[in-house]
Amino acid sequence: MSAWTTRRATAADAAAVVELRALMFSAMGVRGVDDPGWREAATAWFERELDGGRACVVVAVDADGQVVAGAMGGLRFETPSPVNPNGVWGLVNNVATQPRARRRGLARACVVGVLDWLRDETAATVVELFATGEGAGLYEELGFAPTAWSAMRLRLDR
Repeated sequence: MSAWTTRRATAADAAAVVELRALMFSAMGVRGVDDPGWREAATAWFERELDGGRACVVVAVDADGQVVAGAMGGLRFETPSPVNPNGVWGLVNNVATQPRARRRGLARACVVGVLDWLRDETAATVVELFATGEGAGLYEELGFAPTAWSAMRLRLDR
């Protein structure tokens, strides 16, 4: 097992973060993963957003300096409610690990780093995520609980 460290991703890591995102989408069976259009748009988004305060990606880097895992946190702003009195939500997503680096606690370390960012540097009071079957156990260990409502989605044609 090689040594690894975790750190916040910067704009310079955008391409590596997009590759992890593609890996996650492939594992979920999402169509269009090889389409260069979304990859270019995502790379530009990460280059623009990673050094700001609205998103945080924590990556695990191996001894050779290669990004091998990561997790992302973002913010969503809604009207205050009984569930979230200040209306600021954290969203954890984009959790992925390269196959060669799995089962070493890297995803956990990255998610914990994102939760630290949400807790220490944002106004988020509730954090949500969409878990795959493979990841649900990790998230439950970190304190996440299932909700009564599953997500529904409508794509608006533009």
